Amino acid sequence: MALEPADTGRPRDSMVRRLSRTMVAVALTSSALTAGATGLLAYRMLLAGEDRRLRDAAVDLVEEVHGLDDARARLEADAEQRELMAFGIRIALFSSEGQLGGDPDIPTQSGCAWSQLPGEAGVRRCGETAHGRLSVAQENIESIPRLRVSLPLAAVVAATCAALISLLMSRRVASWAARPLTELSASLARIEPGSPLPAPLTAQARYSEVNAVRTALVALLTRLQEALEQSRRFAANAAHELRTPLATLQAELELQAEMLQPPDTTLALERMHRTVKSLGVLVERLLVLADDTQGSLELVESVSLAQVVEEVLRALPPSELRRVEFEAGPLGLVSGDSHLLRQLVDNVVENALKFSDGGRVRVSLEETPEQTRLDIRDEGPGISEADSRRVFEPFYRSPTARAGKPGHGIGLSLVALVARAHRASVAFLPSERGAHLRLTFPGVQPRHQ
Repeated sequence: MALEPADTGRPRDSMVRRLSRTMVAVALTSSALTAGATGLLAYRMLLAGEDRRLRDAAVDLVEEVHGLDDARARLEADAEQRELMAFGIRIALFSSEGQLGGDPDIPTQSGCAWSQLPGEAGVRRCGETAHGRLSVAQENIESIPRLRVSLPLAAVVAATCAALISLLMSRRVASWAARPLTELSASLARIEPGSPLPAPLTAQARYSEVNAVRTALVALLTRLQEALEQSRRFAANAAHELRTPLATLQAELELQAEMLQPPDTTLALERMHRTVKSLGVLVERLLVLADDTQGSLELVESVSLAQVVEEVLRALPPSELRRVEFEAGPLGLVSGDSHLLRQLVDNVVENALKFSDGGRVRVSLEETPEQTRLDIRDEGPGISEADSRRVFEPFYRSPTARAGKPGHGIGLSLVALVARAHRASVAFLPSERGAHLRLTFPGVQPRHQ
């Protein structure tokens, strides 16, 4: 079953943004709940304190008049009223027959409650009964009801302030929280094909969740490396085993071709010779693919791409050479291996000639201090955008290539492999006619004496 290509578009979200939004939501909720709970608790505590104050005043009065007759109790209640007025408290004393003394405007009441009389919003009364008499103390505490009304506003203000602070700090905090995953991603990005795993990836992670992901990735990468190494060894061994018999068979066919043979035999020998030669080229390419040049090639040799192109063109048959236009110009110096670069140029030129349908192939070089570009344009049917990314995979052949074009699906994968070994990029560019392949090599850095 073929695997679908990964979606390389822009991610719809990120962990940092998700953590930021979560922190803002938590801050809003927690600040609103905290402000509401704190305000409600403050309201209850203030109200309980005022009630205790009023009850104490009421209890003190009924205790003071215990054992006194109504006349003397009235005098004590009036005196207590005058004394408590300085503290904002009004008080009255009642018997079973009616009010004995104190503030005449205070009604009877048992327990503590808010006044329900018109014009007395914020008046709190507490009544205490003892020794057959009732004492009622009251106080105007409008600030406490206003506190109850201001609780929602306080919650909104607190939530707004928390949201602003969270917006300022959440991304930084979220980035810090996601740093272990960011570091793991950076370690994965530094992995080169065929090279050992970087030390940060093999070291034990600090956090258990990240370490679980790291362990799974290391196990997966290890299995992949083992599978790739096994594939390389198999391909290299198979190619080496094929090289000697193919060389022997080619030599035998060449010897037979030099002898006088009937015309039919001569034609058959030529066909066999071409087939064996093609198999030899296939084996050589398999050897290059199997060779672990990625990451181990020392780019110490300065090679002229112009000379490499000229060598490749000189080896072409005259009929194909006439179809190639090479714009001679800069030397196109790059650091690399001349043998591998010769195979690279040979493959791209051969591929362009094969698919140009008898049309012309244009090869050009452009050199700057930063990079050297090698462009190959043909006049063939071109290549689709989807195939332009897959043709560099080993053994992949596009529908156009499979339609009557000989090949093994190795040439462009070899080009991509050699390009990566030279730290170069290779890609098909959009073209109005035919295909346009561009190889971009880093410029040769001057050596300091």
